[in-house]
Amino acid sequence: MQDIFTRDDVLAYHRKGVVKISMDEMPILTDLAREALNSLQMEIVVGKAPVANQAPAADGYGAGDASGAAVPNAVGPTAQKLTAPTLNKKPFRDVICSNQKLVGTFIGTPHPVMTEFVGHMGFDFVCIDAEHNAMHLETVQKMLQGLKATPTYGMVRIPTLSYEYVSGALDIGADALLIPQIRTMDDIARLKEFSQYPPIGRRGCGPSRLWDYGDSIGQLAAGDINYTTNIVAQLETVQAVEQIDEIVKSDFIDMFFIGPGDLSMDMGIFGQFSNPKLTDTIKMLRQTTAAAGKRLGLFAGNFEAASNWLNSGFDMVIVNSELAILSGAVAAGLKKARGDQR
Repeated sequence: MQDIFTRDDVLAYHRKGVVKISMDEMPILTDLAREALNSLQMEIVVGKAPVANQAPAADGYGAGDASGAAVPNAVGPTAQKLTAPTLNKKPFRDVICSNQKLVGTFIGTPHPVMTEFVGHMGFDFVCIDAEHNAMHLETVQKMLQGLKATPTYGMVRIPTLSYEYVSGALDIGADALLIPQIRTMDDIARLKEFSQYPPIGRRGCGPSRLWDYGDSIGQLAAGDINYTTNIVAQLETVQAVEQIDEIVKSDFIDMFFIGPGDLSMDMGIFGQFSNPKLTDTIKMLRQTTAAAGKRLGLFAGNFEAASNWLNSGFDMVIVNSELAILSGAVAAGLKKARGDQR
C-alpha cells in the first residue's frame, strides 16, 4: 500500500534542508502536499539519494530542531500551517513573548479587502474587531484569509466570553484573541477552559482552517498542542483592577491589554484620560504585569500617543482603527487642499 504524503511531511524535509526527497516508491500526495512542493521548489525522487541543501529561512525558522533533524508533525516554533502568510513565518507567540515593540490597529470594516489592504501597510498585526462591529465568524475567517499574502498577523477581538466565540475564532485561524470585559477570576477560569486543549481545558479539535482543514491535524498528537494559542486579556474594568494580583498569575496568558476608554467609564470618569485616578491605575497595572513577567499593551488614539506609550515602557499599542486613521487623513488633507479656509 502506498504511503500518504502530507504537507506536514513536505515541511519536515524542508526544515532539514532537503530539496530532493528520496523514496522507494512514489507516495500518494495530498493536494496541500503538492502545493507545498511547488511553492518550495522541492521534488520527490524515487530511488535516488536525497540532496541536502540548507534551505534559506528569512526569519531563522524552518531549520528543524537543535540537532538539525527534521521534526515531523511538530507543534511549536517550527510548526507552519496554511494560516501563516508564508511558510517560514514565526508563530505569533514567539513575537508576543519577545522584546519586540508591537504596533497594530483595529479593523472595523467587515470585508477581506480591508484586512488585505491594511496588511501591506507595515503594521505588526491588525485586530479584527468583532466586539463592536457586525461580524460573524464566517466573515472573520474571510478577513483572516485576506491577510494570508501579507506579513501581518491577525488578532481577533471576540464579542463576548463564550465557548463558541473563543474556540470558533481559534479554529478559523486567528493568530491571537483579544478578550474584552474580563472582570473576575471566574472569567479567567472559563477562558482557560474554552481556549486550551485537554487536559488543560475542554476545547474540541476538528478539521478546521487552523489545521489546514484536517491535513495537519496530526500535529495534535505530539508536542505542546497549546503553544500557538495566544490569549490577550483586556483590563478595562474596576473588578479586574481589584483582582489584578491574581489575574496576572494566569499561566496561559502572555499579554494583557488596557482599554482606557472602558476603564475610565467603569471608574465613573469617562474620557478624562489625564485624570490621576486613571493614570495612576494604568501605572499600577504596568508595574504589576511587569513584575509578573507579563507583557502589556494599550489602546492609543493616534500615532503620537502610540509612540509615547511605547517609549514609556509598554510592549504593544493598538492605534485607533483603520476608519479613524482614514478619517483623520482625509480631514487633514482637505484642510490643506482648501488652504485652511474652512
